[in-house]
Amino acid sequence: MITHCPHCSSTALDWPSTKQFTCRECGFVLFLNIAAAVGVIIECQGKLLFGVRKHEPQRGKLDLPGGFVDQGETAEQALQRELQEEIGLTIPAARYLYSFPNRYPYLGITYDTLDLIFLVQLVGFPPLQAGDDLAELLWLDRDSIDLEQIGFTSLRQAVQRYLTESGGLSSGKPLTSAGCRPF
Repeated sequence: MITHCPHCSSTALDWPSTKQFTCRECGFVLFLNIAAAVGVIIECQGKLLFGVRKHEPQRGKLDLPGGFVDQGETAEQALQRELQEEIGLTIPAARYLYSFPNRYPYLGITYDTLDLIFLVQLVGFPPLQAGDDLAELLWLDRDSIDLEQIGFTSLRQAVQRYLTESGGLSSGKPLTSAGCRPF
């Protein structure tokens, strides 16, 4: 919780809503907006790629590759960067699927995020290496995914919706081109 005005250091703050405060001394107004994050469902031959989280929050739980959008980045650029950092994969294209709100607790502060979920479908299994925030990578059969093992509610919702909308156990879409299938 913010207790001092970042402009004048006064403690005379009013919180007219949970997303904004105003300083009674200098009139400074700060809006606490959400942080944008990206995640990607990567599917190959009926399996989805998950990472196992290396750090808190949700250490040891399943995660989709992705992360926070940096200043000046588009969601697509953030997705490309995060895929390189976390799994060593470069993709030519990804298809936007959904967005879900999320809460990300970190070092005693909970950040509200909006998680933008993308889809990449691969023909073959590329060489991948867990990096950055992931301890390991797992290809899981669509019908063996335990949604409760997915660490974040937003990603659990995204995977559940994707599996439901794409036909449960099989998407039924032929994968014929090499590498990623652009949409």
